[in-house]
Amino acid sequence: MDSVDAAAVARDRLLLEALRAELANVNVEFFGGGLRPAILTLDDSKLKLAHWRRIDRTISVSRVFLTRASWIAVREVLKHEAAHQYVDEVLRIEGETAHGESFRDVCARRGIDAAAAGAIEGAAEVRDADVERVLRRVEKLLALAASDNQHEAEAAADAAQRLMLEHNLAAQHRPRRYVVRALGAPVTRMHAHEKLLGALLSQHYFVDTIIVRAWCPEALKLGTVVEVTGTPENVEMASWVHAFLLAAAERCWAEEHRARQLPQRERLPFFAGFMMGVQEKLERESKAKIERGLVWVGDADLERYARQRHPRVRRGRIGGAVREGHHAGRQAGNDVVIARPLDEAPAARGRLLGGRTRA
Repeated sequence: MDSVDAAAVARDRLLLEALRAELANVNVEFFGGGLRPAILTLDDSKLKLAHWRRIDRTISVSRVFLTRASWIAVREVLKHEAAHQYVDEVLRIEGETAHGESFRDVCARRGIDAAAAGAIEGAAEVRDADVERVLRRVEKLLALAASDNQHEAEAAADAAQRLMLEHNLAAQHRPRRYVVRALGAPVTRMHAHEKLLGALLSQHYFVDTIIVRAWCPEALKLGTVVEVTGTPENVEMASWVHAFLLAAAERCWAEEHRARQLPQRERLPFFAGFMMGVQEKLERESKAKIERGLVWVGDADLERYARQRHPRVRRGRIGGAVREGHHAGRQAGNDVVIARPLDEAPAARGRLLGGRTRA
């Protein structure tokens, strides 16, 4: 066996370990631990993402699928195949097709996608004319928020978020479709500022966020990633804000690092302080909207949908020592103006901070 083959074998072994761990988690979360561990194998199918075989109790997953899909999609497919196993081994249903009534009922009761593809992730396409019209107005306001005039920029950014709030309030009693997306690449260690950013999005951008396990291809092991759920337009907005604020934090740190000669060890505390500063600013703006009668009490349907996807969610608090970098980052976060059109890369232009020019 040459080195290439040996590396491939080692990679398959580690990937199978990750799949077993994820499948065990699916078993506990969605089937009460009632499934006997199935045999997991990999294949090279380009037609099937995965396949449950009753005769030899095997779930085979396509390598092609694993190399191209996000772990969110992989988890959905594992849930789909586990539902097949449940119908065969727990309910012991005979005489129905693979995707027959019993299978569909099992999936419906657990919020599992009964479609053969098993994936619900992808580009958040927005087709509704009213939604597109709102997003075009938001894009224009975010473009105005790039103004060198700080007061004009803040007014435009505030108007953009108010418009999204009004849109979501108006849509509260209409049927809505939800999508799921991973924000950023999976990491083996998620830092405090990344968790704070996820919480910020959940509180202020009409989405549900949760930290979930995900495969890290470079490290060849399971790590974590922020998963966001919401309507297509809200997921699109949250995804854009997520990337923008990470880039803004980096630029603010570069400025402070040069200007104040902060040591490199202060970088992560600075980032955490930055996100807390942004959170404080958004909370002040939210209070102003409440005073104007714009009160968001949450999306009950989204909460149910998210809880069905992750029935055993545990939420924790984020703490840590307050350091010099934290204070500097907090001030920078309080001054940031969220700007730029949705279809523009966050790093393409700078961000406004206080009275400074764009970076």
